[in-house]
Amino acid sequence: MKNILKKIKLFVERSLERDSVLFVLSVVLAFFIWAYIANSKFPDKTIYFNDVAIDYEASIAGTPAEAEGYKIYDPDMQTADIKVKANRRYIGYLNSKSFYVKANIDNYTGEQPVTAKLSVVRSDDNPWDCEFALKDANNNKVKLYLYKEITKTIDVTVNAPGITAAEGHKLKSLTCESVSITGPEPYVNMINSCELNITQNVAYDTRKSFQVTASLGNITFLNENGEDINKIIRPYMSKDQFRINKSELTVMVNISSIKNLDIQYSHIITDVPDYFNKQFILDRLSLSTPSITVSSDDPSIDDIDSLPVSSDESISLSSINKDFSAAFDLAKALESYPKLNNDSNVVSTYLKFDSTGLAEKTFDSIDDSRFTIKNPYKSKYEVQHITQRLDNVTIIGPEEDIEKITADNLTVEIDLSKSTVSGNGKLKTGINTYKALVLLPSKFENVWAYGEYTVDVEIFENEYQQTEVTTASSDY
Repeated sequence: MKNILKKIKLFVERSLERDSVLFVLSVVLAFFIWAYIANSKFPDKTIYFNDVAIDYEASIAGTPAEAEGYKIYDPDMQTADIKVKANRRYIGYLNSKSFYVKANIDNYTGEQPVTAKLSVVRSDDNPWDCEFALKDANNNKVKLYLYKEITKTIDVTVNAPGITAAEGHKLKSLTCESVSITGPEPYVNMINSCELNITQNVAYDTRKSFQVTASLGNITFLNENGEDINKIIRPYMSKDQFRINKSELTVMVNISSIKNLDIQYSHIITDVPDYFNKQFILDRLSLSTPSITVSSDDPSIDDIDSLPVSSDESISLSSINKDFSAAFDLAKALESYPKLNNDSNVVSTYLKFDSTGLAEKTFDSIDDSRFTIKNPYKSKYEVQHITQRLDNVTIIGPEEDIEKITADNLTVEIDLSKSTVSGNGKLKTGINTYKALVLLPSKFENVWAYGEYTVDVEIFENEYQQTEVTTASSDY
């Protein structure tokens, strides 16, 4: 035993004689002395964490405001600085994510903005025993807004000045799907319309529909006065508080073909005497709108070059004066072409009459010596006119012809076959009214009578003279 102790003593004496061993022992001894003093005299340490996140979702969770559908919007602080006091043994395990800051909105009264007191909360993954608080106790409040979150669906108006149609085509429409906007109630309710601005420049030359994709960044929300909502609510609301139910928008560009159609009307003029030059009238007629522009998505437009129109009533020569016009209903004519759109927005056109170089003359009276009666039923009926004269008879024609014509040049013809009271070889007996046609000599082929004239005539059946045959008797 003595030998063992002697050997240990000798080893220690020799070891202490070496400088390196003496240095290591000094360091170890110093560490234990420092640890003892630090844990005995100064067991805790205070450290600071800057920019600790303020958790607003946790702030409203479980509160009466959340139960009523409110959310926190646009707080004026996102982070806060905190201080933490903990034992030195595990202070190194703590960092800024070991805590979060919470806004206390339990006493929300509905006034905006809300001033809420901040407090520091330990994170769920922080098991360490420590004390924590805001770094600056005087800077412990945040201003925020509490609004109900609602969703509203808005139609989208597309503005795309650079999207056009090439010649022979038409930009029929730019349509976009509606969007659902979610955000704070008072500001979502302010949205009256939504505009999508497209900056593409393209001219389409094909009759079809095209898809154009647009970014949500090109959307502008407008109030009823046409003002940008985002500009109105700033700085009180952040511009990204509105959420849209789509990641991008699809715009349909609809291209139609366009075409000019000549309007064609039928040259129907009735009650024209045989001698009269009908072309003289036709050459002076023209349409107020000779053509219209139509468009269509259907290929049938390629086969249509004109639009036939007709008047609801026939045009009588006697109805044409120097101010004559006759209307044609284009909408009615287009009913035969349901796939055409009337881009001219002209619903009617009318015939204009050029009266240049024409004159009028009115005769106070034409006596019955100038009357003639056309009676195809004269074998059965006799006719006698009751009217003794026609008053205020007007003729129209070239000035040089009108100057030459006198009342003696006029003839009044009553055609019994053209009356509604005659037909099928029968006439209505008694006094009846018939239309009278004023005629002129054939050399005045460009002159006609204007106006409607009638005469009263009396019609009665012919009386046949019967011969009575007598047979003489003889006496026996």
